Amino acid sequence: MRQGGAGPPAEKYDFAMNVLLVDDHPIIHETMRAIVRSVRSEATFHGQFDLAAGLSQASRLEDLDLVLLDLALPGCSGMEAFFRFRTEHPETRVAVISATDDSDKVRAALQAGAAGYLPKTLLPKAMADAIRVILDGGVYSPLDSA
Repeated sequence: MRQGGAGPPAEKYDFAMNVLLVDDHPIIHETMRAIVRSVRSEATFHGQFDLAAGLSQASRLEDLDLVLLDLALPGCSGMEAFFRFRTEHPETRVAVISATDDSDKVRAALQAGAAGYLPKTLLPKAMADAIRVILDGGVYSPLDSA
């Protein structure tokens, strides 16, 4: 699994990217918007606060490059939200963003095909580096940096 600065440099991209965050906490939306824009200034950031709205937004976006998905959305448990996204949008890369960094949950998400597992406890620079790896086509695991 690639980490850190692996992959092509950000300057190589001259096209807009669509990134969708699905998380029920407004502060996470503001923080992740700033981090995504620090990594890809041309990115268009979309946000939804529940699974149904996130799935609907994803269907409306013609080119969706990445979904940042909280697993602990209201009404969802375990990997349910992830599997719904993978079923309805199989070509879209989905990275898990979570308040927990439990190694079993990290492994389960990555084995299920997540583009990365981003603990909300990451420092901003580490989160930016992780987002960069994922947007560059790699897979980010916090277990690789432990």
